[in-house]
Amino acid sequence: MIDKKRMYDRLVRLVSAPSISGTADEMSAVYKIEELLREIPYFQQNPDAVFRSKIEGDPLDRELVGAYLELDPTCKDTIILTGHYDVVDVDEYGELQNIAFDVEKITERIGDIHIDDKTRADLESGEWIFGRGTADMKIGHALCIELLDHYSQEGGLKGNLLYVAVCGEETNSEGMLAAVPFFNEFAKARDLKYKVMLLTECFMVDKEDDGTKYIQYGGAGKVMPLFFCVGQTTHGEEPFLGLDASLLAGEIYKRMHLNPAFCQQNHGVTTAPPAGLKLQDLKLNYSLSSALYAASYFNIATIKLQPEELMKQLVEVAQESFEAVNAQIDEYIDGFTKFAGKPPVAFKAEPCVKTFREVYDAAAKNYEGDFDEYLKGYAADLMKVNPEMQDTCVKLMKRIYEMQDEKKPMIIVSIIPPYYPDVNINTEDADTKKMLECIDEVMKYAGEKHGVKMDTAEYYGISDLCYTWLADGMNFDALFNNLIGVNMFYNFPTESLKEFKVPTLVLGAYGKDLHKYTERLHKQYNFEILPDLYLKYIADILK
Repeated sequence: MIDKKRMYDRLVRLVSAPSISGTADEMSAVYKIEELLREIPYFQQNPDAVFRSKIEGDPLDRELVGAYLELDPTCKDTIILTGHYDVVDVDEYGELQNIAFDVEKITERIGDIHIDDKTRADLESGEWIFGRGTADMKIGHALCIELLDHYSQEGGLKGNLLYVAVCGEETNSEGMLAAVPFFNEFAKARDLKYKVMLLTECFMVDKEDDGTKYIQYGGAGKVMPLFFCVGQTTHGEEPFLGLDASLLAGEIYKRMHLNPAFCQQNHGVTTAPPAGLKLQDLKLNYSLSSALYAASYFNIATIKLQPEELMKQLVEVAQESFEAVNAQIDEYIDGFTKFAGKPPVAFKAEPCVKTFREVYDAAAKNYEGDFDEYLKGYAADLMKVNPEMQDTCVKLMKRIYEMQDEKKPMIIVSIIPPYYPDVNINTEDADTKKMLECIDEVMKYAGEKHGVKMDTAEYYGISDLCYTWLADGMNFDALFNNLIGVNMFYNFPTESLKEFKVPTLVLGAYGKDLHKYTERLHKQYNFEILPDLYLKYIADILK
């Protein structure tokens, strides 16, 4: 049976592991999860059913951790339970940082610092517990472990449960990107059929909390295009004899930032327009020379991305920007000529736009040896100086340009990590139909047994859900081939992602203020109602 006190105690122990994302402390959650799993009698009798799997090439040596509960060896139907074990930092807690991972102490003392009226009302109600990671998302792991404990004793399912906890969701989803090939290989080795993946995150809504609890499916994605601009350097006293790369980058920025042409609509949802994330030249210090290199990159939210069309659209923006800069320079030359009485000596650049793959292929031809290995080593050296992937992408793009022959002004269009595909459910898929039918049943059950109003919502935010089903019939290679850093510092398993197609939903916990110092979790819903909804849903899926 589900033991809510045991589940609460497990949550407290999980939260005590300070697994801050992007730090070596992430592994503290792996040790704690494994410890809790090995306390379950079934896994004491079947120790090999608990596993850890190293993430290849991970600079923090992080691992996947989980367990396989084989309830019916004659049945291959399997449900995946998953979630991330990393949490955001505790800087916001101020003077209470040292107890942010202690559920009972922080719940007792959170009122000592400033909290808003809604938070204070929740605190005084006694119905909420506080602490970093309580809602996002150690509660999910406490639930998964409790479910494994329950089913290992009670049985009653015609199928199996595979639980995998992943790292890095709060950074670049390194854990889920490693988990996808793991899932594929695990299924092949045991001839399993994944029926559904249950992501145990907290549900998210964009409206005032009205008591409705949500089940969410489908995932919003993001893609980050990089425009690397090459100009023609000139001395500041002869500005018309060159082309300032910053002028190209600035024009692109003007045409991309907030441009509604890149917005998408689907199922009544409209994405926000692109947001400029960085605009920079690559000059290292002051000089009178114009910038030879400049770059800008952007965030594009997606809910129905056409990868091939996006690449065409980005190339068009680059081409139009180059032409606009040339037209502007011509206008300034005319103005100067009228003012000075004679035309200046000027440089005229022919617009040139290339994709990352075109420039990469040209550079690879000039390299004797393993070009990918060379770039991998070059990127590793850059990451030692600055571990930010996006900065490494810009500098790597510069190096690749330098190694090809066509030394002239150009704009190179690429995609930089992290990339999150959007996910739209395939209603023609039999397992997806079953997933939706069971959602209807569990919502009805929640109302009848628990008096809980539930609803569905599409497009869960950017999360590990994004890697569960690449849209069918799309030319993702148009995008993948221009994604910088793959197999160098960004492990993006393109072929495994094409293969892994599992309907996924978030049957989530009820929490508030994720990523804030007022992060908190509702006790009754999460320890009494939610586990029962999982029992209902799992039983229905494996009927």
